Amino acid sequence: SSDVCSSDLDGLVTMTVTDDGPGISAQLQPTIFERFTRGDTARTHADGNTGLGLAIVHGIVTAHHGRVTLSSQPGRTTFTVELPGRPSGRSGAAVSRARNSRAG
Repeated sequence: SSDVCSSDLDGLVTMTVTDDGPGISAQLQPTIFERFTRGDTARTHADGNTGLGLAIVHGIVTAHHGRVTLSSQPGRTTFTVELPGRPSGRSGAAVSRARNSRAG
């Protein structure tokens, strides 16, 4: 099973995804966000597993000035994504209007 949670505190939006699977080995954890890294080496490209998913997540989060981290042990793995929230003093509507005015 898996759980997804989010919060918005101290100007950061935090999302966590936790599952109760077998975990990610300590040897693999330092490279888990690199391209073509696969946790289950028994899976192949034919199964649709390319090892790009977490590298893409890392790239998108980093491009938005955030960070993604991993905590894993057998029976519990948690990925945490932290992204900067809205600039203070600007509502979602104001941010949306500002984007639309630049677009056209």
